[in-house]
Amino acid sequence: MVNFSGTSPSPHTDDRLRLERLTRILALVLTGVVCFLALAVSLPFRPTPLEIGLRLLFIVPVGCGLYYFLTRRLRQRAAIRQEPFPPHWQNILNTEVAFYQGLNAEEQQRFREEVNIFLREKRITGINTSIDDTVRVLVAASAVIPIFGFPGWEWEQIREVLIYPDSFNEDYQTGRTPEQSILGMVGSGAMTRMMILSKPELLEVFRQSGDRQNVGIHEFAHLLDKSDGVVDGVPEVALPARAIKPWLELVHKEMEAIRQGRSDMNPYGLTNEGEFFAVAAEYFFEHPVKMHRQHPQLYAMLRKIFRQDPHSRFTRAFAEMIKPSRSH
Repeated sequence: MVNFSGTSPSPHTDDRLRLERLTRILALVLTGVVCFLALAVSLPFRPTPLEIGLRLLFIVPVGCGLYYFLTRRLRQRAAIRQEPFPPHWQNILNTEVAFYQGLNAEEQQRFREEVNIFLREKRITGINTSIDDTVRVLVAASAVIPIFGFPGWEWEQIREVLIYPDSFNEDYQTGRTPEQSILGMVGSGAMTRMMILSKPELLEVFRQSGDRQNVGIHEFAHLLDKSDGVVDGVPEVALPARAIKPWLELVHKEMEAIRQGRSDMNPYGLTNEGEFFAVAAEYFFEHPVKMHRQHPQLYAMLRKIFRQDPHSRFTRAFAEMIKPSRSH
């Protein structure tokens, strides 16, 4: 599923189209197999043409319905991609999301499509607080940024994001005390397929972009890590088996550097490998230039995991920004 060679990926739109084409082919094959088996089981030992025809009159429409059902998500997403993106949503991206600002025009179009899809497919609910379009768009941006290198990605692990008015504790009680200091959480148990984010923190981290911390990216990195069923700092969906050992060796090396005070990474990453991965993801997307300089090995590995190179993207965008001034 993931190219781990470290080379530049092919254009993501082409990747998505190939994935959609493969999905249709698999749906068609499955439909054909089901229809064939249904016909074979329903026919007598020596069927007459009339018996075959009558059964086909029933099986063919059922097969068409099955294919329609299996490909419904593709049609829904294709329709969403054709919808106009609200101008005020685009203004939020332009002013609040540095990642989006560093994309070229084609990438920005794809980012807007993915934001639109997320907002159409997932619920965002305020708990004792109001939510506006800024909150909703920033939640969606947080979801899109880590998986922007994965065309056609579906966040099946989540159905709803709960927005809290403040930080909270493990019992989901809000407040500003040491016991109520959680800013974001991927739910488990009764909260499975849910995420909780602190509204003030979400708004603040996008307005203070570049400080190596972003609660939205942090929690969606956990969710990406959880794609294999467990949050352990090893996102197997993006790591081939041969890369797991080198990755864990690098993680433990970086954690030891934090422990000895020789690293500028968030000490919260020492909690466990899962938290280290989320902290590293924040740094990777929020301050790629500094991570590329300070932690080149870690940056290189994360570039392969996320199939993105934000350092090169930022450098290119900065060069384009100053190019007109050089021409005068």
